[in-house]
Amino acid sequence: LRLETIRNNPRLKFLFEHSNEIELEDILKQFLGYTEKTSNVTVIDLSGIPFEVLSITVSLISRIIFEYGYYYKRLLSDGIDSETPLLLIYEEAHKYVPKSDLVKYRASKTAIERIAKEGRKYGITLGIVSQRPSEISETIFSQCNNFISMRLTNPDDQNYVKRLLPDSLGNLTDTLPSLTTGEALLIGDSIVMPSI
Repeated sequence: LRLETIRNNPRLKFLFEHSNEIELEDILKQFLGYTEKTSNVTVIDLSGIPFEVLSITVSLISRIIFEYGYYYKRLLSDGIDSETPLLLIYEEAHKYVPKSDLVKYRASKTAIERIAKEGRKYGITLGIVSQRPSEISETIFSQCNNFISMRLTNPDDQNYVKRLLPDSLGNLTDTLPSLTTGEALLIGDSIVMPSI
């Protein structure tokens, strides 16, 4: 009875409307961008999803893609990298992987943290985008190799970015509140020295 009530809820129609008509293979093709279109970019807009199911929805999508990468890698012969590298970009990531241990974030946080920790060996990498880096899970940031920081005016966020830099380059973060449109501070393995 509870499940039927949930399935008949008009706010969750987007989730259950065509649940019997689509196969898992089609879902994977849709998420990975391998449909009839020529580009392999898929944008999944979750802005209209009710907040009560947002974490679960993000978790399911993340887990499906991780499982695909995991099993696909196992099917390839040893020593060959995944032929389908995936980059998952989470916009407004502080909504999915905050420092908070509240139950409502647990599903998405667990799934995304697993991808951060294990995903690279299965050809899956993360792009975490947030206006509030100080609110993102520490586990996620400990796995990041590169950072692109645009203008930050919040002192907590500035201090967070400052901790990422070597002590000798700490004064580079003093420019964070004054960066203009199109400018960013680059930090990480992809660049020899942190620079603007």
